[in-house]
This record gives sequence, C-alpha cells and structure tokens, in this order.
Amino acid sequence: MKILIAAAFWAGMLLQAQGPPAPKNLQVLPKDISHDDLMKAMRAASQGLGVQCSFCHVPREMDKDDKHEKIVARHMFTMVMNLRKTEGMPEEVASKITCWTCHRGSAHIELPPPPAPPAKKQ
Repeated sequence: MKILIAAAFWAGMLLQAQGPPAPKNLQVLPKDISHDDLMKAMRAASQGLGVQCSFCHVPREMDKDDKHEKIVARHMFTMVMNLRKTEGMPEEVASKITCWTCHRGSAHIELPPPPAPPAKKQ
C-alpha cells in the first residue's frame, strides 16, 4: 500500500513539473504563446464579453471548432491585433484596444440608435 501511495505521489509530481499541456489548434494567437499569456488573453476576452469559456469552447475539448462563436472570436482577435498595429497609433492608445472597448461586458454589441436627422429649414 505504501508503495502505491508513493508511486501516485511521484507520478503527480512529474505531471506537475511538466506544466499544462501545450494548446492545440491555435490559428490566430502565436503557436509559441506561453500558458500564462494564453490564459491572460482568454480571461480578457471572457471579461470583455461577460461570458464563460463555454461560450466559445466545447467544455473539456478546447481545441474543437464546433462552435460558431469560436470562429467569430478568431476574427475579433485578428481585428483587435490589426487595430493595435495601425500606423501612427500611439502605443498608449493601442494597448488599450481590447474586447471591452466595444463589447463593454456584453456578448453582443448594443449600439445606440442613430441620431435623429436635423429638422428641415423652411
């Protein structure tokens, strides 16, 4: 029994030393992104849209592309990255462009109604 407990302990230690598994199916974010940076990006998107991981991901199968929201999220990540690279964009402004900039914590952007047309002069 002691041997079994010791083996389980060491197996757990080895898995912990290896760290989290490498992400699969990255198409927009860098393939060599660190786990911490990936989690930071995912948390920022989640907070910006006010959603949980399962809004875009199939639970426990994060690499699957079965949800339309994940495809849209990739386009949105690309849009944000391109906006940040806009020529002449000051770094202090570019770094503030996030999902929150437009979404404000809502999965679907709610735009205000357009202003009323000016009154006609008579």
